[in-house]
Amino acid sequence: MTGGPMTRALSGRSLRLLLALLALVEAHFIADSLATLIEVVVGNGGTVWDLALLLALASPEVIDFALPIAILIGLFFAITTAREENELVASAAAGVRWTRIPWFALRLGVLGFLVSLLFAGFLTPSAKYAQRLAIHVMETRRVLEEMQNPSSNSAIRQIRDRTIVATPPEDSTAERGNLLIFEPDSGLGWRVSQARDWTVEGPGENGEYSVRLSRFKDYRERPDPSDDDGSLAQRLQFARVNVQNLAVDFRLEEVIRALDRTRARHEQMLVALPALAGLAGASEIATVDRRFGEVMARALVCVFAAMAAVAAASWSGTRSGRWLALPVGVVAVPGIDVAARTLLGDAGAAGPATFWPAFAMAAALAVALPGAYVAWRGEAIITPRRGQA
Repeated sequence: MTGGPMTRALSGRSLRLLLALLALVEAHFIADSLATLIEVVVGNGGTVWDLALLLALASPEVIDFALPIAILIGLFFAITTAREENELVASAAAGVRWTRIPWFALRLGVLGFLVSLLFAGFLTPSAKYAQRLAIHVMETRRVLEEMQNPSSNSAIRQIRDRTIVATPPEDSTAERGNLLIFEPDSGLGWRVSQARDWTVEGPGENGEYSVRLSRFKDYRERPDPSDDDGSLAQRLQFARVNVQNLAVDFRLEEVIRALDRTRARHEQMLVALPALAGLAGASEIATVDRRFGEVMARALVCVFAAMAAVAAASWSGTRSGRWLALPVGVVAVPGIDVAARTLLGDAGAAGPATFWPAFAMAAALAVALPGAYVAWRGEAIITPRRGQA
């Protein structure tokens, strides 16, 4: 974007402002998400590194959301600042036409379009998927930590039809407390095993863990249907067993929620621009759908925001525009965003034959509407406000 003095006057300012605004929005988003993510990390026994990872994976989402507004504000102030400092007038005196400004804005908008597609179509879905996996890893670590290490609180877990309770040590010399395992006994009653010497071993080659029990007591209740008046003590069968190799085998997926590795809709990447594949008839690769339409609409708003910034900068040279130009632009861009995602989302759901004409019309309007006002104002865009009526 260094095609001449006017372009150079705008490119440095606009890009610096754009990056500064994105950094500011990103910092606000991270601060707003910090409390929630800390709760997730602490609740799952994570570390500060887990928190840093989750924050990093949450960051891409806000870039795509804030990009259109950042383009609008950054480019608006770049143009108005260069105008008030007479840089645009000096460029015009050197023979550079004022039309370089909207062309520069259009190129910046197209760049924003591509960046938005990169984040919304690839980086953000991948980050959401990786964040879900990272949270599952923390949950897995916490479960094993609770079962293998002493704790001041009892840990209760459900494994298949068994309920396992690991109690804290009774004194400081004990490595672990008691382990209680409750399970139905072949449909005839219930069974409770109490172990004082136990360990968790694994994982094995097949991914299974084992709770190894030693020196445990086994209690069973087998009610006699014909004996309705029998007391609980009379119906209990008591046995003391000392077996070193008795084990309860389980897979980790049976202790914690199963991890679904299938990507959800918002975690799916737009591989090789599915709509282009659909346009070419390669339906076996992918087709246009509502999500693709919404992603394309958000990206197209970046183009509108760049052209709207030029229109707002041109309007700001008037009495009314001096106070209204930027606020109207800041309101218009999110409004156009909502409308475009709704319309192009519906068009995407209808298929490529409907989507592409709708997208072409929306792209033409995104450039033509603000561009028409800029063309009507003409060279007034480069005249400092003090020189305008």
